[in-house]
Amino acid sequence: MTISESILRVNEARFREDYERLTLDGATSDGGLNRPALSEAHLAARETFRGMIRQRGLAIREDNAGNLSACHSASGKTKPVLLLGSHLDSVANGGRFDGTLGIAAAFEVIQVLREHYPDIPLEVIDFTDEEGTWVSLLGSRAASGQLTQKDLDHPRGDPEAFQRALEGAGLTSEGILSATRNSKDLHAYLELHVEQGTRLEKSQTDIGIVTGMVGIHMYLVTFSGQANHAGTTPMNERHDAALGASKFCLMVQETITKQFPDCVATVGRMDFSPGAFNIVAGQVTAFMELRTEDSGRAELLQQVLHKMAERSAKEFGLNVNFQHLESVTERKMDSSIIEVLESGALALGLTSRRLPSMAGHDAQSMALLCPSGLIFVPSVGGFSHSSREYTHWNDCVKGANVLLNAAKQLAASLK
Repeated sequence: MTISESILRVNEARFREDYERLTLDGATSDGGLNRPALSEAHLAARETFRGMIRQRGLAIREDNAGNLSACHSASGKTKPVLLLGSHLDSVANGGRFDGTLGIAAAFEVIQVLREHYPDIPLEVIDFTDEEGTWVSLLGSRAASGQLTQKDLDHPRGDPEAFQRALEGAGLTSEGILSATRNSKDLHAYLELHVEQGTRLEKSQTDIGIVTGMVGIHMYLVTFSGQANHAGTTPMNERHDAALGASKFCLMVQETITKQFPDCVATVGRMDFSPGAFNIVAGQVTAFMELRTEDSGRAELLQQVLHKMAERSAKEFGLNVNFQHLESVTERKMDSSIIEVLESGALALGLTSRRLPSMAGHDAQSMALLCPSGLIFVPSVGGFSHSSREYTHWNDCVKGANVLLNAAKQLAASLK
């Protein structure tokens, strides 16, 4: 597939205006964004998006997983939908570009395309909880039929709080599991996102063409010892869970660096119990995440780290429970769409390179339903999930134009 000679370009002023409007709800004083999925700020952002959809004369579609779409319906013979999307939720105290840029760009693209291809069904979808405040890629995994009752019964946060959040958004577990879409109704899925790394910036490349996304595997590693008085319990008589958990964290770093340089692992949180200055920790739970492109390597790494946890527990007289919590499968992007994206960048006079994504994205889920592609634009300094997250606006426009012309080519193939 190739891009035709007629190049389309986004309306930069409208695109910027819509982007700025979508970053108001949950904005923080330091220039970031704080709207975890199903929070008050997130629901407000979705209400803002609904208003924009109505204002531009598009139809609203909402499914049982809370996914919110702007739709342009075609008259006449039924054709599969060209789907573009991303997400409006953020991590706690995150950045303004992660997800929101993708929705603003897709929204601009659909407005340009409907003028040139009025007979092609188009849809922009805002997926629920891409960031995994509760369940990783909840909305896109529901849409692609990958979500299970177990996933919903064991969210990342407190299950009761999750149920309250669902109720506040008018959602139910039963409804979420019924939100699967029919692959026959979808032509392709495209997404624009910030890279969240430094590869494009360092190589001075305009556009990243994602070849695939890593698998993400989450674990709870709980060390159990004996809570005791911090003043009267001698150091050599303690069964301090904090020591076992801390030693394990260092072991994770050393193991990845020396034995698994193609993988990454993060202990992003530790919960201490009882959690007081004057009490030796009786229990510590480490929240660990592993990422790799190879499921076989993930399994091997998990086995090695399990043994490391047992070794650390034994050293400090503790028990340990190594629990697998959740996994998101690695996924390749469609080769023909990769070629369309590369042709589009070339036609626009932009440089591009193929690269894997070390972060999870909704395109990862949608690739099970239809041919999917993901575009990256440079992140200044590689900062993301932080108020320091930033992408030069000129780079945002470049990415949106690649998205537009790739979508144009896919739309033309439906005529």
